[in-house]
Amino acid sequence: MISKILGIAMATLVMASALSSPALGQVPTEKKKEPDHVRGTLTSVDGSTITVRTKDNRSVRMAISDATTVFKLSRARFTDLDFGTYVGAIGRRLDQYSPIIRDSMSYLYQGFELRIIDDNLRGIAIGHTKWDLTPDSTMTHGWVDDIEIRVLSIKYGPTEEEETDVDTANGPVTRMSLADRSLVKPGVAVFAGAEKDAGGGYKAAFIFVGDGIEPPM
Repeated sequence: MISKILGIAMATLVMASALSSPALGQVPTEKKKEPDHVRGTLTSVDGSTITVRTKDNRSVRMAISDATTVFKLSRARFTDLDFGTYVGAIGRRLDQYSPIIRDSMSYLYQGFELRIIDDNLRGIAIGHTKWDLTPDSTMTHGWVDDIEIRVLSIKYGPTEEEETDVDTANGPVTRMSLADRSLVKPGVAVFAGAEKDAGGGYKAAFIFVGDGIEPPM
């Protein structure tokens, strides 16, 4: 099960493409075409096809299959965190001359969202890369190395340079869990990665389903 998750989600979630961040010491694989990120509300489920009404009022149809990884996002609290907790966060790097409220060699990021990731997904998509929530946003996955008030140090490698400090004061906190297709139903808010198949149609590589919330990704 975990090998399936790593094979799909690492290839889509963080890199905004069908390419995972290579493990330390691993030779990078050939890049694949970027999937489209689809954010909106699921309006219909017809067998193996779903339709999502996007925020810009487009209607996107995509196929789902057993290869589609489904994640659930539910509400969580900052107090659920501890040292060593595996997390994901989207943020924007602050100006290098902005006050840094903790002693660190890394830049401080304004956090847009923070996900506490279940232990059975620990290690998924580890690393730091660009993201498309805003033109200057990035995604970081790693473990909590330090906590000071609402600033997290997220470490994703063995050196001090492989660390990101994220101010989470203004962003929502969610819990990310592995789920199944029973959550994929009309009316739920979703965030999906859609890849084009050989015939030009879309197929869903992954779907995040909000459990009473809108995925902030």
